[in-house]
Amino acid sequence: MRLAVTVLVLAMGAPTLVPAQDANVLHSVEYIEARLRAPELHILASEYARQLEGDRSRKVTLAGVDGEPDMDVHWKPVARGATGFNNEPRYELAAYRLQQFFLDEAEYVVPTTVLRAMALEEYSQIRTVEGPTLQNTNSVLFLLSYWLENLAVDTVDPFSQTMFDMNPRYAWAWGNVNLLTHLINHRDANHGNILVSLVDGNSRIFAVDNDVAFRSRVSDQGDRWRRLVVDRLPDETVARLRAVTEDELHEALGVLAEFTVEDGLLQPAERGPNLRPDRGVRVTQERVQFGLTEREIRDVHERIRDLLRDVDRGRITTFPRPVVTPDGDNLFESF
Repeated sequence: MRLAVTVLVLAMGAPTLVPAQDANVLHSVEYIEARLRAPELHILASEYARQLEGDRSRKVTLAGVDGEPDMDVHWKPVARGATGFNNEPRYELAAYRLQQFFLDEAEYVVPTTVLRAMALEEYSQIRTVEGPTLQNTNSVLFLLSYWLENLAVDTVDPFSQTMFDMNPRYAWAWGNVNLLTHLINHRDANHGNILVSLVDGNSRIFAVDNDVAFRSRVSDQGDRWRRLVVDRLPDETVARLRAVTEDELHEALGVLAEFTVEDGLLQPAERGPNLRPDRGVRVTQERVQFGLTEREIRDVHERIRDLLRDVDRGRITTFPRPVVTPDGDNLFESF
């Protein structure tokens, strides 16, 4: 049975359907984000995202309207108080935003992710909930992210040094994803957090569930991905990092999501000035903000600075974008 849940969001035009990026991401980022922020969520189906004890995440199918296709999304409730180990929505949002400094849309390694709010009464119609996410409100917060298609969830180490050495496009993809996990100080080496494309000829690799990162404590799975597992990085990506300033990081990551409080309900709002740079979750009577703290942003900038220093000193090498020949072979432009 189709269940329509109305959620107030910022006014926006109807999303325009565009061609798929590839077999892993079936739409443009702009289109996906518009769907994730749509005024109404028409839920067709819901199932556990992973068959793990205690996992609260769901794979949810959202119905399209006016001829649009259905869309699968990852629905993750936010912990009471809007913060908690392995449930830190601002870290998820920061990972998604940070990649935009050095990757083009077609090479994003973190799926499109938004933070939503829903009235407690409406939310209770579709999921069991103990109460509002934040005191003195009557709303529930949850993350929606695009459900990636045609990916392998490995129970063994997803990284292959042999493939990295032999396949240039595999090396390019791993260089980008490992750079992201290093910059966010990824601290959960669960193999299911790194997803590899199953599509022949498509070497995309993705990092998901990025909320054990930055200044989080380490998970019981270890923190392998916070280090650079690869010994060389894509030259274009490194070049773009050189242009990133600390001020730009503060502007992009200091405020990641914002809501106003109206009659006890959280309503999405345009990002405003940072209310408390020393806090990640900022709550006043009128507004709620999510962002990285000043210290967390400085950490990111310092990791970028240290990485570029290692590149300049030759401790980390770079390599050019691979070229695909007419017969399908992967070659480096020069190496």
